[in-house]
Amino acid sequence: MPAHQKRYLRPSVVPQPLLHRWYAWPYLLAPHTGALNLRDRLLPIVDSYLKAPHLHDAVIADPHRYGAPFLDPDGATLDEVRAARETMVKEGQAKLQLADDIAELRALLREKALGGPMEPLYPLVPASLRGRVELVYDTAHRPTFRFFEALMYGSPAYERHGQCVSLTAAAPSAQPFVYSSPVLPRADRLDIDLPFDSPVWDELFAARLDPVDVPQLAQRLGVCDADLPAFTELFHDTPPPQHTPPAPGDVRVRYFNHATVLIETGTTSVLLDPLIGYTGDGHEHYTLEDLPRHIDAVVISHFHSDHFSLETLLQLRTRIGTIVVPRASGGSLPDTSLKSMLQALGFTNVQELAELETHRVADQVDVTALPFVGEHADLDIRTKMVPLVRAGGRRFLFATDITPLEPALFDNIPGLTSTPLDALFIGLECVGAPLKWLYGPMLEGKLSREHNNGRRLKGSNAAQADELAQQLGARHVYAYAMGLEPWLKHLTGSEFDPEAEQVQQAGVLTRLSAERGITAELLRDRAERIWPAVDPAKP
Repeated sequence: MPAHQKRYLRPSVVPQPLLHRWYAWPYLLAPHTGALNLRDRLLPIVDSYLKAPHLHDAVIADPHRYGAPFLDPDGATLDEVRAARETMVKEGQAKLQLADDIAELRALLREKALGGPMEPLYPLVPASLRGRVELVYDTAHRPTFRFFEALMYGSPAYERHGQCVSLTAAAPSAQPFVYSSPVLPRADRLDIDLPFDSPVWDELFAARLDPVDVPQLAQRLGVCDADLPAFTELFHDTPPPQHTPPAPGDVRVRYFNHATVLIETGTTSVLLDPLIGYTGDGHEHYTLEDLPRHIDAVVISHFHSDHFSLETLLQLRTRIGTIVVPRASGGSLPDTSLKSMLQALGFTNVQELAELETHRVADQVDVTALPFVGEHADLDIRTKMVPLVRAGGRRFLFATDITPLEPALFDNIPGLTSTPLDALFIGLECVGAPLKWLYGPMLEGKLSREHNNGRRLKGSNAAQADELAQQLGARHVYAYAMGLEPWLKHLTGSEFDPEAEQVQQAGVLTRLSAERGITAELLRDRAERIWPAVDPAKP
């Protein structure tokens, strides 16, 4: 390659953010929840594998058990898994100490916080939590504590030294489930040990749009001489296609996959819950190449890993005007602040919205946070919202994974039911995983099997979705956010199965809607619809 020739990052390149060799999903990224997950979920899976690899091999060979807590070494030897575990423990010492200290603080409060003042207990708080928590009672006089979350990201347990990005030239055809298996080094992976907030990552991902001097960038990323040929192969001379906005006066809505939807006018763009696939992965879908160069607002509806993807967000960091997130409730363990996390990850313009608050994106484009009920297994988690996006006089409601348990909620929201919605997007994950599947490491005390299985991470069924659509006067209904895309299986744990209850419910919703003369559709792979803009002042 001629000296100083500038080249583009290939659109097929996949950068997976890793923390202690595990895919960096949200509850692992936050220091306090990550501590409990490392100690009580991830290391036990590795230890179980090292003790009985044949058992894990038998389970992962059964496709019906994909997503179960069994490790897939993905070609790694037993010695390589053992060495990875030693590194996890060595690099994760501060996290493991924090997990032990959380348990110690819980025991302290159970023993000594019996209704009297908390003041004498502060000197007894374990060192890693000292000055980073407040001891409180709830209104039933039960003791607990809350984190000052922004301070947790300045603690030793926010282990930036364990962060890296693993680059592959193309998306693997199949990958182990990220909650169960670490991403171990392989010959086809180029691991770069830079923390996620490094601005050098912005230089790499900017090369998707503008060419860069590859050797100079390699030097800034710390790529060694032996890896330079592999790094160079991630680039080519072909510029990306030019993004074409919708025609003036139109509102274009594009479904990328799962819960990712792009709303565009001729001058403004809003991207919801971005989790985006790659060019050349063997599937038909929109990719990063189909995004505008500048995205005015990215909206994150809630904290789950199929709605908050650091892998996608990191690649868009310099292209996003504002990230709009639900307001955190104040530091309870499972109710983690998206704003604090994003700021620690190098995102500077993050806007929190409380319920019914609105963020104005541009003229005739705004986002309002509506209450979100359901899908969180009845835990007191408030960092979640149902985004209502207004664009060009059109209204689109993204109900993601809600369970509309109480219709009066929507009647109480001013103006919501008085004007018909142009489209309701709603998830029909009506089965869902049990409570402990996601929140197990953060729970305190025993939970019966009955209650664990009864409290599920589930959304609406067809009847509930249809009732909500009628209540809101939705002209179109779209079932989405159901984990149907095969290229996301390693993140969602599922893929399209025509016999699955969720897919069957989508068929029921289509029939119920048709009986009322309304269009309903199950979104999968990709879709686009264009609405002419209207004057919202006119009926």
